Amino acid sequence: MGALVTTGDERFYAELGELTRFEDVASLAAYTPAPSSWVVVITDVRGSTKAIEAGRYKDVNALGVASIVAVRNAIPDVEIPFVFGGDGATLLVPGSRLDAIKPALRGLQKTAQSAFDLGLRAGLVPVSTLRESGHEVLVARYRASSDAVFAMFGGSGLSEAERRVKDPELGPTHEVGEGAASADFTGFQCRWQPIPARHGEVISLLVQARASDRASAAAIYGEVVRRLEGIVEGGGRPVAVESLRLATQTKLFEAEAKLLSGRARGLGFAWRRLQASTVTSIGRVLLAKGWNALGFPGATYRESVAANTDYRKFDDTLRMVLDVSATQRRAIEAYLAAEHEAGRLVYGVHAADAALMTCIITDLQANHVHFVDGANGGYALAAKQMKAQLKVA
Repeated sequence: MGALVTTGDERFYAELGELTRFEDVASLAAYTPAPSSWVVVITDVRGSTKAIEAGRYKDVNALGVASIVAVRNAIPDVEIPFVFGGDGATLLVPGSRLDAIKPALRGLQKTAQSAFDLGLRAGLVPVSTLRESGHEVLVARYRASSDAVFAMFGGSGLSEAERRVKDPELGPTHEVGEGAASADFTGFQCRWQPIPARHGEVISLLVQARASDRASAAAIYGEVVRRLEGIVEGGGRPVAVESLRLATQTKLFEAEAKLLSGRARGLGFAWRRLQASTVTSIGRVLLAKGWNALGFPGATYRESVAANTDYRKFDDTLRMVLDVSATQRRAIEAYLAAEHEAGRLVYGVHAADAALMTCIITDLQANHVHFVDGANGGYALAAKQMKAQLKVA
């Protein structure tokens, strides 16, 4: 079979203009409707709250990021937008490539069961179906650093896609179905120690506007972003150069070893764990010495990791992981509680003493991105609070 040729439709996301200020993600003018031929992919760890309460938040995070890795590796010639949600991920893919994407999602589900003993929901909802039912899917590109671009989503399409995939009646119609199962997780890495809060707490924050139209919702999100920036000095970035430490404990390599071996024990698992541990030991030396060797830029890697972190995003819901003081967290919660009481939004906040980071490494020099969540449950437990508010809204 010859090499696939990327069509004009498949270049949709790659050719979008870029935002350079996060506050602009609330502007309707920043977004472009997704092609009707594209498809929303929803992945979600089943029973994630119980798994997190059992201390398995690292496994849950790993499967969320693995969803992105598997789909990207299935169609490496197409740049696709995605967002990490803590216990899953949402991606937007061209419908023309579903023959490659479906086996990758089935392989992901198989690995989730065999290596983690966790079920993984994977659903496909066409943009055309969402649009026909009055739900738009809007996309923007936000440049977080010179090397990292992250997708932002507007409209109600992603929320509706998630509702459909999780609905007991509609869900089966959106499943990937039976067939070949093969996922490539090359590039997945999980090798940093938990990142301690510098100001006292790391909060995982979710905010969803309650409005009857997109313009009103955009105004609510814009005001929330401005108020949060006013409360949190310096932007609240949870990953700082001085806080980054490569892992030393063997157990911190286990999620990566499970994923790449497809097993929770045995020789393949042990080999992957040893491999990650050995390479990380070399990395620690290169970072300590500031040496560039073996393709690893030890002199600048911490700086580029801190710059390429995905700690603020928007996908019908404002999602942030912020390093704050207890006073700042109380001010944020007081503001959001007042806005919730006024009927303008629902929200969830989870506080921890550290952040967790899971990575996709395509190229150590520049092409690497790092997904941040709060320790001990982060986004998933913040979502539990927000869902409780939605039930009584």
